[in-house]
Amino acid sequence: MIKELIIGFPNQLEKAVEIGKKIKKITPLNEIRNVVIAGLGGSGIGANIVENWLQSRIKVPISISKTYTIPNFVNEHTLLIACSFSGGTEETLSALAQAQTQKAQIFAITAGEKLVEKAKQDNFGFVQIPNEAPCPRAFLGYSLIQLLYTFLAHDLIDNFFETDVENSIKKIKLYLPDMQDVAKRLAKSAFQHHLLAYADGQWGAVLVRMQQQINENSKQLAHINIMPEMNHNELVGWGLAKETYQKHTVWLVRSELDMARVAKRMDICKPIFEEKANKVIEIKPKGNTLIEQSIYLIYLFDWVSWYLSELNQVDAFEIDVINHLKNELAKF
Repeated sequence: MIKELIIGFPNQLEKAVEIGKKIKKITPLNEIRNVVIAGLGGSGIGANIVENWLQSRIKVPISISKTYTIPNFVNEHTLLIACSFSGGTEETLSALAQAQTQKAQIFAITAGEKLVEKAKQDNFGFVQIPNEAPCPRAFLGYSLIQLLYTFLAHDLIDNFFETDVENSIKKIKLYLPDMQDVAKRLAKSAFQHHLLAYADGQWGAVLVRMQQQINENSKQLAHINIMPEMNHNELVGWGLAKETYQKHTVWLVRSELDMARVAKRMDICKPIFEEKANKVIEIKPKGNTLIEQSIYLIYLFDWVSWYLSELNQVDAFEIDVINHLKNELAKF
């Protein structure tokens, strides 16, 4: 099923745009001075990606809550966006309840009836996305696009993103055969290896998404970090004997959109990795803008996670250990 869901990603983006355009303009009860997005896992990673996309566009700060609590600064001037695919994520519902106590303005993005009913009961805005399969990670397209349109509906951004998303849909369809070939090569490089991926900070959330997909679909660990931060600590971790790193594969995501100083750091660090690691591979996203290249990478890494699941001979769909955790928590 995961393969079919990955194949459907471009169409999902198209449907997400259709849904997003139907969100009506919202007049805030009070001036919005900050935004907090509550969401975890597959329901929450869209928040991190959108935050990266909006850094140069939005004039209010964005905070992301991935736990049961929210910042103390949340008040009537806060927009709290609750993202829960299932509508029953306990951490997100806890954050939402606190936000209501602190008088925040609420908006929900969900496929689940529980959160929809709460929105109707408590009279706050929401958008309901399709519940096509019990697999939040497979529906990132919906959460990404709905977040953008939620910001637009609250007049926090303009519709600059629409052209980028439209171009992205066309391009990833066009790039698909080549993308699958690249994904197969990347999957082979990570098979039975310790995977480390590095990139400029603007790709940090996309790397987290990649890590999550390899964790859940491929049932394999992966490590990520961003530059320049890793140059101030992790780089020293490459100081042991070469034999220590012979099962390590390094991916370097490199783009012409990277900061010039970060690009130079990559140039300096690459030979350090090559001297120690088994493999060092550069990955270059296609597209002209941050959004276009991000969507390309998201789709590419989804395919990598699928091909790596085949190499690992695992069921990409099952998440039994997470379900076990939830069942155990339900006992308390």
